[in-house]
Amino acid sequence: PAVVETVGGGLSLPLAMLSYLSKLLPRLEHAPGIAAAAGTAGAATFVASQLPSQLHISAIPVSIVLGAAAGNAAPSAVTAAIKPGLSYATSNILRTGIVCVGAKLSAAQILALGWTTVPAAACSVGAGVTIIPMLAARFGLAPRLGALLACGTSICGVTAISAVAPAIAATQAEVAIAVANVVAFGSVGMLVYPHVAAALFPPSDSRAIGLFLGLAVHDTAQVMGCAASYAEQYSDAAVVGAAAVAKLTRNVFLAAVVPLMAVRHAAGATGGVTAKTFAAAVPAFVGGFLAMAAVRTFGDAQLANGGSALFAFDSAQWKGGADWLGAVLGTKVLLSTGLAAVGLSVNFAAFHGAGLAPFAVGAAGASVVGGVGLSVALLMVSLAPAVPA
Repeated sequence: PAVVETVGGGLSLPLAMLSYLSKLLPRLEHAPGIAAAAGTAGAATFVASQLPSQLHISAIPVSIVLGAAAGNAAPSAVTAAIKPGLSYATSNILRTGIVCVGAKLSAAQILALGWTTVPAAACSVGAGVTIIPMLAARFGLAPRLGALLACGTSICGVTAISAVAPAIAATQAEVAIAVANVVAFGSVGMLVYPHVAAALFPPSDSRAIGLFLGLAVHDTAQVMGCAASYAEQYSDAAVVGAAAVAKLTRNVFLAAVVPLMAVRHAAGATGGVTAKTFAAAVPAFVGGFLAMAAVRTFGDAQLANGGSALFAFDSAQWKGGADWLGAVLGTKVLLSTGLAAVGLSVNFAAFHGAGLAPFAVGAAGASVVGGVGLSVALLMVSLAPAVPA
């Protein structure tokens, strides 16, 4: 009997793996919903390309808005037909996109570009993920929405929201509200902060100005738009590079915050976090995301030491492939399709009763993160003033 049990146990693992993998593959019933989400994402890419370039609005938030409008206008028969595929897209496609986004994150890049931004970004991100959930609780918001607002405001906007949402089982309505906050208050910061920087920082200190802009604005596209606006208005192109370094550093913190939020919101972790509850709380796709970031870091470190990435790729091949996997396939294709499906699944009735509280929290949270970014950058000016060229 013991032998039979051992053999059965040995077979159960591969059978379980095959069963799990089979669930990841789309079925024929998923086709209409996947096609609807992909079509919406494609339309969003076109619409975003037609918007004024000064707005710096990417296709991802547009895909949610278009999806929500189309989904609520569709006849009930169409909604029923696309529902299975939308469910597949908001789970498997979205999560696969999050794993791919891990290829954009590398600790080696941060150390090479400027390690001093790490403690500065830690202050900004730490303040946001600590204070914003407290504000959300004070305003009576659901903890999941507070977590989405915190991550979207503190780390990297829509990408952070899309990564955290499935890890904490957030609803489509909560995702849509959080995205709306990022678009609204990130855009306000993009327009206002260049003038704040010009008024408060020495014009010769491009690094401190870029640090402030990179820490204070929500989304990556908004940060780059904000920095480009400053560079154009005040003839300081160096600010763009400094802001990019600060924003990239913030983005890397996503690798730590996603599992942290998953554990915090897991039902099994309410009585205290143990190794067992941590493993149960962190979804498999989060492990894939972290593994992808680790592979990117390992390959970058090999290149920095004069070798080949993964013993096979030169610098151009490695960075080009990683950027395609993370920025093109992960973000522009999979995340955009998955979040279009989120929009198509949103029922406007779910917003009834939401009121202005989420936006009050979003505004306060943006002020906290922006204020910490400003304080850290001003501290840098006082401790290490720039030397005029």
